[in-house]
Amino acid sequence: MLTYINDVISRFGGRYFGSEQEKQAQLYTADVLRKYCDKVEVEEFQSALEGHFQSLKIFCLVYVLVLVLMKVDVRIAGPLGIANSILFLGHFVTYRHWLDFLFPKKPSWNVIGDIEPTGEVRDTLIVAGHIDSVKEFKWWYKLKHTGAVLSVIAGFVLPILGIYALLSIFIHAAWFAYGWWFFVVMTPVLIVFFDMHGTDVVHGASDNLTGVAMAVEMAKVFSEKRLKHTRLRVISFGAEEAGLRGAWAYGKRHKEQLLKEKAFLFNVDTIKDPEHLTIGTSEVNTLVFYEQKYIDMVEAAFIAADVPVKKLPLSVGASDGSAFGILGLPAICVIGMDSSKLDPAYHTRLDVIECINPKGLEAMKKVLVQFVNTWDDK
Repeated sequence: MLTYINDVISRFGGRYFGSEQEKQAQLYTADVLRKYCDKVEVEEFQSALEGHFQSLKIFCLVYVLVLVLMKVDVRIAGPLGIANSILFLGHFVTYRHWLDFLFPKKPSWNVIGDIEPTGEVRDTLIVAGHIDSVKEFKWWYKLKHTGAVLSVIAGFVLPILGIYALLSIFIHAAWFAYGWWFFVVMTPVLIVFFDMHGTDVVHGASDNLTGVAMAVEMAKVFSEKRLKHTRLRVISFGAEEAGLRGAWAYGKRHKEQLLKEKAFLFNVDTIKDPEHLTIGTSEVNTLVFYEQKYIDMVEAAFIAADVPVKKLPLSVGASDGSAFGILGLPAICVIGMDSSKLDPAYHTRLDVIECINPKGLEAMKKVLVQFVNTWDDK
């Protein structure tokens, strides 16, 4: 697995979503999968790849405009502020892509490989990760955990201003008017949103070449020992960092067929440290709650493999499992990164192959093999 990760990084470096580097890394992954899979497809899709993060500039500018308009006419500031809040929560925080129409569509790519079972197909089990990486979150690198805290503060202040502006139409007490100064003082915090990214694309070794490497490894294992009644599908999703675009495009395009196949997604993301292997019970940002029966099945695989695991809501960002969840497709996500505080490597230049603990990959492989075999035997 580390060999695959090293090969991708040495050949293509960082793989910004929609870039030639992402495309070539996907084509390389397709070539690797052809050694093990009965069928491999590269699916191009079009999406507003810049719509997720570039929208933050719009929300920040409207925030400032609302502050100014509150001193001119609160009857204008109030509706504008609450609209900004709702759109921020709907488009950015919960990944619903409401403002995509404002941004041009660009191509990205998914790679899909199937391994057919020896007997009658009863269902399809998908193991997936994403191959793209991001431009560095520079404030997270410069300020470490403080940068992440400031991002959370900005994420609360921005929508709360809209509520305050709307209430200002109806509440005229002097004490309430002083709240305006609070939002003025907090305005500089929005720099972590408005100017979030640096210029360099990170290697994304743990986030999330580990997930793709795990999918490739499952293809290798189960091409040699085929399942009896389960079609194993491995996917390298593109443009996850752009707002789960690859999983969203794949799930939407194939939803009817996936439901017919009784498909289930086991999403693997950022397997970095064995002590932080975690089953996501839900994803806070996207309001996706994973089904308890799948949580129990994954936990049982960890127990059977004698690998310690945590069960927690995933509270930072979102995974491709969320895209399936939003579309009404069954899924789960397992991560291997500390979720109690900011990992210094997360979305920074420190996410290099040296930051990956090989024991975490081996533990996750052991669990996945156990899960896949149990799934097929059920």
